[in-house]
Amino acid sequence: MIKIFTFFPLYFSSFFLRYFFKVERKLLLFSTQGGRTYEGNAKYLFIYLSKYTNYKCIWITKNKKIKQQIIKSGYDAKYYFSWDTLLLSMKAYAIFITHSLSDVMPVFYNKSTIIINIWHAIPIKNISFLDKNLNFLSRILDLWRDKRSNYFISNSISFNNYYLKAFKIIEKKIVIGGLPRIDFLKEPNKFIKDLKNPFENNKTIFLYAPTFRDYPFINPFYNNNFLKNFERYLIKNNSVLYIKNHPFEKNKPDTNKYSKINFLGNSIDIYELLPFVGKLICDYSSIIYDFKIAYPKKEIYLFCPDIEKYEVARGFVDSFREVYNNDTYEDFLNFKKLNRSSNFFNSNRIYTDLNSSCEEILKLLG
Repeated sequence: MIKIFTFFPLYFSSFFLRYFFKVERKLLLFSTQGGRTYEGNAKYLFIYLSKYTNYKCIWITKNKKIKQQIIKSGYDAKYYFSWDTLLLSMKAYAIFITHSLSDVMPVFYNKSTIIINIWHAIPIKNISFLDKNLNFLSRILDLWRDKRSNYFISNSISFNNYYLKAFKIIEKKIVIGGLPRIDFLKEPNKFIKDLKNPFENNKTIFLYAPTFRDYPFINPFYNNNFLKNFERYLIKNNSVLYIKNHPFEKNKPDTNKYSKINFLGNSIDIYELLPFVGKLICDYSSIIYDFKIAYPKKEIYLFCPDIEKYEVARGFVDSFREVYNNDTYEDFLNFKKLNRSSNFFNSNRIYTDLNSSCEEILKLLG
């Protein structure tokens, strides 16, 4: 309710204000997750267009620390709830979103403003209107987002039919544009000069990055006996494990008693870690797609102890069991590798390899 009362004046005032402003041809606004974070496709497209074009690119954030971080990096950022941001929203030539129209600001945008939904992941689990956990208000807001958006960026033509079902969009709005974060993973120094390796040198780095659950979940990976067994493997193989929870996940393991197992904060951008990771452990997160596309020779392991429950509670885009094969805990501890021959990970199916996703999206601005 507090959010409704906060947003209502912005919607109300913008409905009338937008008629008094003309769009500024060079003004582009970016954000993600309702202005809460600085990550993903929006972040790397923002950095690319800020560095390599003459557009005026501004990141909108609710977090004042993120604002200062971006400004310190040499880019432009504005606080979400400000008069400046409201006026900028009325004049923007294009708005780039990943979740909702409120990513940048909860307003009625100028009718001439281009809205581009670059989304935030290649789907493994059901999303948007195919997600049975989506509440009524979220469905209304998603419907408004899909009707107002001018373009939706797809990763591959093989996913287009799924996107047509998951989003209330028409086919001509779907553009095969790839993912800016894949561009970053392939050429990180093109986006962040001299990106530093945060991990120990001369060690094989494992990263465990589980996704968010829509239900209470006691993760057996965090069981002390499980971690003890894992650490024995790490010591024997000159390796270190880092754990990175989903930003919305509050439960975390007690890693203080282990010398080869470390817990990373939720606010860390996982994509700035992936270039230095040797082996990825994951579950139903699209990170496994991104990692496979960017680093086809690196190893991926799946840990999915609740696959039956997840399948019922959320559901999958494809048959996830085809790749998972109901592996047991023992299989995982013996490091049974991912079935790389599975069609689930066919690179041509999941991603259209573009010279530059950022350049493809840039073409939409004319």
